[in-house]
Amino acid sequence: MSSDPMTSPAAGTNRKRRWEYPALIALGCAVVVILGLTVVLTDAPGSSQQSAAEADVARVSEVQALLDSWARAQMSDDPTSLAQFVDAAAAPGLLDAEIRRATAAGALSFSDWAYEVSPGTLVEAARTGSPDGVTLWGAQVNLRYALDGVDAAPTRKSVLMTFAERDGSWFVFADGSIVDVLGSGSQLSVDSWHGPWDFGPLAVSTNAAEDSIVVGHPGQQAFVDALAADLDGAVKNTTQLWGDGWSERAVVMVAGSPEEFTAMVGSQHDGSSIAAVSVADTVRDGASDVSGQRIIFSPAAASRLTSTTRQAVLRHEMMHIAARSQTRDGSPMWVLEGYAEYAGNRGSGRAAREIAPTLAAAVRSGDVPSEFPEDSQFGGVPVVSSLAYESAWSINAYIADRFGESELTELFRALAVGPSTPEEINRRIVDVLGVSIDDLRDGWVDWLHRTLG
Repeated sequence: MSSDPMTSPAAGTNRKRRWEYPALIALGCAVVVILGLTVVLTDAPGSSQQSAAEADVARVSEVQALLDSWARAQMSDDPTSLAQFVDAAAAPGLLDAEIRRATAAGALSFSDWAYEVSPGTLVEAARTGSPDGVTLWGAQVNLRYALDGVDAAPTRKSVLMTFAERDGSWFVFADGSIVDVLGSGSQLSVDSWHGPWDFGPLAVSTNAAEDSIVVGHPGQQAFVDALAADLDGAVKNTTQLWGDGWSERAVVMVAGSPEEFTAMVGSQHDGSSIAAVSVADTVRDGASDVSGQRIIFSPAAASRLTSTTRQAVLRHEMMHIAARSQTRDGSPMWVLEGYAEYAGNRGSGRAAREIAPTLAAAVRSGDVPSEFPEDSQFGGVPVVSSLAYESAWSINAYIADRFGESELTELFRALAVGPSTPEEINRRIVDVLGVSIDDLRDGWVDWLHRTLG
């Protein structure tokens, strides 16, 4: 307002009439009320939002304190101490499952084990049959962990948890990482990551330097030990080909069931058609270290692999681990998988026909490939996929044979940069090898005739 009628009387008035005083007072009160209402109406939404934000920060702080205590109890020598943090109305099997899980994880040494909850993630969980006087809150929290002496940086995995707020105190009401709390089979929460400790007791073995580790379950001890014995050779083989610009260590996990394999690698795999796969956290551009790197063997791997093929699979996946920081999705699969296949079979002493039996049979029958395999051929129909992988191996084996291993590695680095046009791929091949992609392809076809014919 530009003026206030209580402080601006009409000019030239010397004495107000007696009835004006009550009127002026009433008018002034009305103005104050109007101004007050204006302030309330203007500030109410912001004030409400600020109060809600402050309440959320307070809740998050209290839940974080609970999670800090929860994590310490999980890593303590007495996992039964978890009982003090489990809500009285939680599912009957929750506490026992949590104790079993913490006991299993105790077979490993962690340099970091904690939970993180962020502001804005706590959501009130309206649930039928909730206990009286209890408010339930759900949140996606991050389990942050690192294996001592192996992981250079911790990995973070998302877990859905539910918390009970009871009389000003907080408790764990539900934990999505727990498997089969109610005894109804292998029930896995699709909203939570699951580690090997979620699936029962662990069998652990390390390499001689104890900087790489294999984790499985007691019934897999022989296979776990065999993989641990293969680790040093796999690391040496990888460094010889790739160079020393990687961690030169690995975490290998052996799934005990298809459900565990799927939980650790994703819904696209159940382990029925592959022996192993490597996984990692999202690669940050420019990062030299990639967190969460794991090689996961399927539950059927032990019965499907010989000692030679077991070593080849481990070395294949180890190369993916070493090259991960310089590998981008969308790069040609004949480069990504072919290079790893070459690494896996390098120095194995196996004949080319033994490494690539499907391809060798095609060459002998006169059905020699005339083009590099397309990306779509590396999944789906087993015969097509086998031919694609073997062809990719043979392309890389040919490049190493003709140009040398250092040039092969240089070509991988040049081509594993993500989606590229045919012209860009050809230019990079010329820059590294001095020949066009057509000349490279023609030389490869001739090499197939000589090697597998």
